[in-house]
Amino acid sequence: MNRRLSQRMSVLSPSATVGLGGRIAALRAAGVDVISFGQGEPDFATPDVIKLAGIRAIEQNRTRYTAVGGPAELRAAIAAQLDRETGMPFDATQVSVTVGAKEALFLAFLALCDPGDEVIIPAPYWVSYVDQVRLAGATPVIVPAGPERGYRIDAAQLRAALSPRTRALVLNSPANPTGAVYRAAELRALADVLHGRDVVVVSDEIYDAITYVDYARWLHVAPEFADRTLIVNGASKAFAMTGWRLGYVAGPADLLEAIRAIQGHASTHTSSISQAAALVAYAPDAPLADAVAAMVAAFRERRDRIVTLLRQIDGVAIEPPDGAFYAFPQVAGLLHRPLGPRGVVCTDDDALAEYLLDAARIGVVPGSAFGAPGHLRLSYATSMAQIEEGLARFAAAATR
Repeated sequence: MNRRLSQRMSVLSPSATVGLGGRIAALRAAGVDVISFGQGEPDFATPDVIKLAGIRAIEQNRTRYTAVGGPAELRAAIAAQLDRETGMPFDATQVSVTVGAKEALFLAFLALCDPGDEVIIPAPYWVSYVDQVRLAGATPVIVPAGPERGYRIDAAQLRAALSPRTRALVLNSPANPTGAVYRAAELRALADVLHGRDVVVVSDEIYDAITYVDYARWLHVAPEFADRTLIVNGASKAFAMTGWRLGYVAGPADLLEAIRAIQGHASTHTSSISQAAALVAYAPDAPLADAVAAMVAAFRERRDRIVTLLRQIDGVAIEPPDGAFYAFPQVAGLLHRPLGPRGVVCTDDDALAEYLLDAARIGVVPGSAFGAPGHLRLSYATSMAQIEEGLARFAAAATR
């Protein structure tokens, strides 16, 4: 049947990360030994104190609907943490708990954007930003920032991208896929460009707990933007809770009222059990600092090792990322030349990723999926043994 679908379906592009996961799952089901560097989630267990809180919530039958955007006590706990982190006053009316940070972003774009509006998105970018903006009816304006800029846009680029139709700027620091972290002076320069403009900053801070340099928060640097900033974050990365689907969006009360109005006709709220568990995570006296620090220390060690191994491959270039758990090497030097014993020639990063999956049985995501052709993304949220073996396979497949 040639069924008619909505016009909005024509703006969607397949998710490269989801597609890779499907291929790897199929190969593993067929008995093939594949090492995946595609997963965007910590490989650590959710801390016991959070798991126990979830178990208690089930035992206490806390399985009913909650308020739209989460119970007031959880929203107040998150607001209190934002107080501490930004130095700005937040209250429960300024927070909505969502089905992961992904829903928080989607709701934000739906609440902000009309057809004809523009949203500035620095590239490389997380794969869903562009499609979510398009689904909201707006136009993504892509501003490229390559390795020569540390994968961070500067004030001149932002100024050139602005137009009377600019509705929002997306900032992701630490960034997926690059691990780039904006410095305070860089954020201040961007803020100066936006001074006097009716532009909302969507600050995606989901990797804020996983940094290897001093972390500058957007609102701490530019507090005058409190009435024009939406902070998106969640428990997925900091507390290894990806499957719990617990994110949030925070900002001006009027914008949050609009976001909850849409949310009330969509998910209403995430799992009541996840929310009960997260209340422990966001408590001011939560005993989680040591667990988070241990996770970050392990990621730093893995980062250093994967960068060393990548640099040993002729044709690959990379600088150590400052945050998150992704390596984003330049691989242009591997293109248009014979690779491996069969002399396979790859013309772009998509073909190279396919070649590495077929020939080396390692899963990586092509940089073109993130608006950065000539790169690959490798998650090092996996064991050191998998990193060693996977990079050995990569090196063998890249050597003639």
